[in-house]
Formats: sequence, structure tokens, C-alpha cells
Amino acid sequence: MPEYLSPGVYVEEVSGGSKAIEGVSTSTAAFLGETKRGPVEPRLITNYGDFKRIYGGSPRSSHLETALHGFFQNGGSRCYVVRVTADGRDDVGRTRLTGGGDREVMEASAAGPGHWAKSTAVIVNDDAQYEEGKNEYFEVAVRHWDADPAAISDPASADPEPAPQIEETYDSLTPEPSSSNFYEKKLAGSLLVEVEQLDDGRPDSGVFWLSSDAEAPTGSDTTDDGGDDSDDDDPAAEIPDDDELDDLKYNELQDLAEPFDIDRSQKKDELLAALKEVRDARTDGGAVAQAATQEVSLSDYQGSDITGQRTGLAALKERDDVSIVCVPDENEIRGLTEAVVTHCENMGDRFAVLSAPRDAGRVSEIDTPVDSQYAGYYYPWIEIKHPTTNTDELVPPGGHVAGAFARNDNETGIHGAPANMVLRGALDLQHNITKGEQDVLNPKGVNCIRSFQGRGIRIWGARTTSSDPEWKYINVRRLFLFVEQSIEEGTQWAVFEPNNRDTWARVRQSVSNFLETAWRDGALMGTSPDEAFFVNCGEETMTQDDIDNGRLICEIGIAPVKPAEFVIFRIQQWTEEASP
Repeated sequence: MPEYLSPGVYVEEVSGGSKAIEGVSTSTAAFLGETKRGPVEPRLITNYGDFKRIYGGSPRSSHLETALHGFFQNGGSRCYVVRVTADGRDDVGRTRLTGGGDREVMEASAAGPGHWAKSTAVIVNDDAQYEEGKNEYFEVAVRHWDADPAAISDPASADPEPAPQIEETYDSLTPEPSSSNFYEKKLAGSLLVEVEQLDDGRPDSGVFWLSSDAEAPTGSDTTDDGGDDSDDDDPAAEIPDDDELDDLKYNELQDLAEPFDIDRSQKKDELLAALKEVRDARTDGGAVAQAATQEVSLSDYQGSDITGQRTGLAALKERDDVSIVCVPDENEIRGLTEAVVTHCENMGDRFAVLSAPRDAGRVSEIDTPVDSQYAGYYYPWIEIKHPTTNTDELVPPGGHVAGAFARNDNETGIHGAPANMVLRGALDLQHNITKGEQDVLNPKGVNCIRSFQGRGIRIWGARTTSSDPEWKYINVRRLFLFVEQSIEEGTQWAVFEPNNRDTWARVRQSVSNFLETAWRDGALMGTSPDEAFFVNCGEETMTQDDIDNGRLICEIGIAPVKPAEFVIFRIQQWTEEASP
């Protein structure tokens, strides 16, 4: 209660009654998979270019890159990327930069674990403002190649051979922590390295390669002396040049691809492109080939659940704004599909987009892998143009479908079924599904992607994988997720408020206003709000024991809109003398 102790005028602000509930976002997705480099913590990106810049793409063994490209192509606007790797979180390349002799003054470590870091160099030079004895200005260039350092000629020059895949430059740096140009502050936005000051002073000029054992600087030039004969043990060295490779038969290409993590059942053009990528990116020591054979496991996808060090699916527990989860390579690891769906069920605020395996078998044998109201299952695979190689490639449809989910949420609303929508970027289907085949698949909860003459390739199903008829449709499940999460976040003000009739009335009013808006937007059935929903909060929902134990209980019922899955027109003959 306010105190009035002295005469005067008191102006007070009072609450106006109910508090508005704002609808949460429903189109933020999360993708998990292998990438060429980058951090293992979830990183929000808003376009395909961000993914290429931060992660460098994905290896040929992964469909993550094409899934993300399809997501943004189909209307997605933001998503989290969670890099999955077989390397330990602490297996990070690093180097210590020396200054003023052998004194270590700065440490640079890779932005994420993996073999990619050994091809990253921190190049230090004097800045244009540098004056010996007067200041300590210097500049740093961070360069990354998809090649071994021994294969790079003059890495510190303006035009190294080959050119780096990514380069970052920072000038006018100083070792003074109080300065706005302090190098820790300036390099904080680097996509390749993280730096830490170890001692006073600036680092000496030179080239410092990241490595797992923190090697000393190598100098300003690194060349191949021709004395390394490790090609003898490198299977990538057996891949011939383009002319000879193009002349090989399909079975010979398959034999050549056996030592690598490459899908040998793909088309000849795709297999050729995969072999050329391994050959062109290989290192003299075979590090790329070695990295390709280090397969990730189910535990890598599940991740570490240690506070402050979460990775994989466990890291997504900290991202409350995620509403769609997609793992493009889910069928490559036994148990991964179940792990993804279990994550969505435990979180209770997100939906999994699943894809059938490439070789799903006969139509009569295809079934959903899980029984869950938190997942949708899509078949068959689609053919696209790979965004990097520009070759035709069969990919799982999950990423493209997730983008269609986001487009549907923005154009129609989450209450609309994400079906009868053109799948952008799909050039063809792995198999053309007939009506008779879908008659078998649809009752099982398998959502088909079909091609219609003159109407393109469309998503032609809107069911969850649940056997519970109450949660048969995807839009119903996702609408409830939207309503539940919106009410949860929009009524946080009620916690620790007096548990009395005034608070009950304000809660009722807030929830009713939110649901009435949803009804006016077409998300709920009924010709009036009374037919669309009810909200009860008061003595009819709580006992004295509930009140004594601090429980405020509000009961809500809504009538969701169901999709017109079967549109039926009954036609009969009619004559002038007869009436229907």
C-alpha cells in the first residue's frame, strides 16, 4: 500500500485490467547435421548465405546443405543450425602467438572442433599506423583453405595460391584492453577464431597455423618440399584427374568410392561430383579422407547435456523459440528418428518433420517409424539442383517441407493445413505416386508428395504419425502448441499475484481476448466466440485445498478448424418434373 504522510498531490499509475497475450512465433526451425566447419552451439541464421559463410557447407555424405537451401527457398525465414561432429568439444585447433621474443602474448583457437582448423592461419603484419617504439598497432588476417598448409604457396601474400575459401581482415589493432581497437574486442565477431590475451604487448609478424598441439609460428611462407610420401597411405590420392575419371564406368566409380563415406548407389553424375570433391579437397596427409571416414553416431546427435556445454539435440533445450525440428540425415543412423521425436515430445512445444528413407521398399510395406502426435512423415524423396555443384540430386524432402510449414504459417496461419502447397525447388520425384498407392499410404499417416500435370509438385497429405484420431491432423496439433505456448508466456505476470477473484477475472479476460482474436482469424470453429471456446477460472475450477497450496487453475476448451481432407460432391440427375 502507498504511504500518504505529508500533504500534497499524489499521481499513481494503476493497472488497466486484463493484460494482452501475444502469439508466439511458429515458423522458427532447427536443423541438425554435419558441416565442414563452424561452432557446435546452435547458431541462428536467416538465409542460405549465412550458412555457407559460417559453416562452409556440408560434406557430400550429408543432406544438411540442400535441406537448408530448400527451407529458405520454400518460405522459411530463420532457423537454428546445430553442427554435429564426431570430434570432441575440446578437440579445437589452437596456436599461441609470440611477441617480443619467445613471450606468448595471444592465443587463437578455432571457432569449433574438427580437422578443418589445421588449414586456418592467423597472419600478423604491421599496421599502416605502426611506428616502432611509439605505438603497437598491428593488423591481423584470418584465412581458411580447404587444403593442407603444405599445399599452399605463400599464405601471407596478397594473392596466395590457392586462394582461401574465406578471409577476415582486421586493422588498427592494439594490445591495450582499454582501447576500442583492442584485438579481443575487434575479433569477437570472427567466424573462424576466438582470441584471448595472454600477456602485454602485440604479437610479432608472421603466419601462425592452428593445430591441436599449439605449434609455434611457422613463418611467413609455407611450401611443399616434395619430401612427404604420405600419399602412399592416402586413398584419395588414387582418384585420377577429370578426363580419366569421366571415362570410368559406373561400377569402377563405385569401387573407387568404397574407402570414403560416399553413397555409392547415387547416380553416376552425383558419384563423379562426390569423388572430385574428395580429390580436390584432399590434403597431402590424407586428412580430408580421414575426416570423411569418421562417422558421427547417435550419441553425437543426442549431444552432451552438461550446463554451459550442451551440444546436439540437448542444446535445443535452451531455445524456446524453436517450433520445427528437422534432421535431414535421420535415416543414416539407427535410432535417430526416435531420438528426434522423443525430444519434441519431451519439450512439448515443437514438431518434427521426418522423411522416409531413400529405399523405402514397396508401397505396401511403407509405414511410419513412430506413433506420435508430434511428427509428420513424408515420402518420397525429391530431385533438386544442388546449390553448390549445380547437379541433379535426390534428397530427402524434410527441409523443403519445413520451409512450406513456415510459408503456410505466414500466409494462411498455423491453423491451416500445410498441404496442397507447391514444393519450390523440386524438379522431379523419386517415384510418382498414384491415387491407388496413396489410398494405401494415407491411412497409415504417410504424407505423400505428388506431381500433378499443370499444377506442379505438391505436398498432398496433412497427417501426423499418431494413431490417436483426436490428433490426426498436423494443423490441429500445431495450433494447440501455438495456443499453449502463447498462453504460458503471456500469463507469466499472474505468478505470485493474490489468488483471489480479481486475479481470476483478469486471467479469464486475458485468455478470452486472445482466443477471440484466434477465432476471428479463422483458427477456431463456431459462429460466435461462445461456440468457439470457453474459459473457466474461479471457484468452479479450484477447491480451497488448491488455493491453500498456491494453485490457480484455469480450464480452457477450443474447437479447432479441421482440414477438408476429402472434398465430396454428390451429383444426381435432375429433371424439370423432379426435385432433389
